[in-house]
Amino acid sequence: MAITFEEEKKKINWSAVVVIGFIVAAIGTAVYYLFFITPPLVETIISPKLKTISEISKLNFDFQGALNNLSSKNLKNIVEFNPAPQESIGKNNPFFP
Repeated sequence: MAITFEEEKKKINWSAVVVIGFIVAAIGTAVYYLFFITPPLVETIISPKLKTISEISKLNFDFQGALNNLSSKNLKNIVEFNPAPQESIGKNNPFFP
């Protein structure tokens, strides 16, 4: 009569496999988006009318018209300037008379 021993089979922890798979997928997605996708350039985002810098430099802005505008004249200065006090604060330095 032969004696046989059967090894106990290890059960697979499926929740750990799913969590590790999710982590690997998240890292793979992050690496793909960080290193392999080129972001849109500024030239493709701005309007085609303002495509070159020379065209942008030709634009004129009337500063005097903006300052003399009725809505800019109605603005009020709410914050008042208070200069710092001239008196010394803290202890006198004994090493510098």
